[in-house]
Amino acid sequence: MVTLAVLAILLAAAQPSFADFFERYRLRSAVDDTFAVFANARQAAVEADRNVRLSVGGTTTAWCVGAVQAAEPGTAGALVETIPAACDCTAAASCMVGGDLVVVNGTGRTGVSVAAVGEDFTYDSKGGTLAVGDWTPAPSIQFLSSTERYGLTVVVSALGQARTCVTAGKRPVPGYQSC
Repeated sequence: MVTLAVLAILLAAAQPSFADFFERYRLRSAVDDTFAVFANARQAAVEADRNVRLSVGGTTTAWCVGAVQAAEPGTAGALVETIPAACDCTAAASCMVGGDLVVVNGTGRTGVSVAAVGEDFTYDSKGGTLAVGDWTPAPSIQFLSSTERYGLTVVVSALGQARTCVTAGKRPVPGYQSC
């Protein structure tokens, strides 16, 4: 009986730290999946010699990040579109890169929101850099945990390289530096 009482006290004391752990885990998972979309889109742009456009859509709580590759020209000698249409996450076939579906859906990710939607930018097919005009200011997506105590931001440089950092004013997340 004493053992059960001690165990109950220890579990009650550990509960807040478990809640923080799972809050950070959900946030990191969403950001890591989004980071992978960025890396795949940049690589596909260079490999296929077609521009790839990334878009953040939906709402702040039901968000999505998707990519779409410029289409092949229809006829010989036709011009290739330089900026493809934005990815529409509600239509799965619109977020295709190299024949693969490239989208991260935040609808099923409990407790992770984005600060703003509507951000989009294009990876250039020559070197995977950002298309001219998309790099001022540097594109970024800010993710927030359910309590908004934790925040991570994915920032893309003009060279097309993405990095993740802890949002200013938020609690530290192990493995990430401050922005």
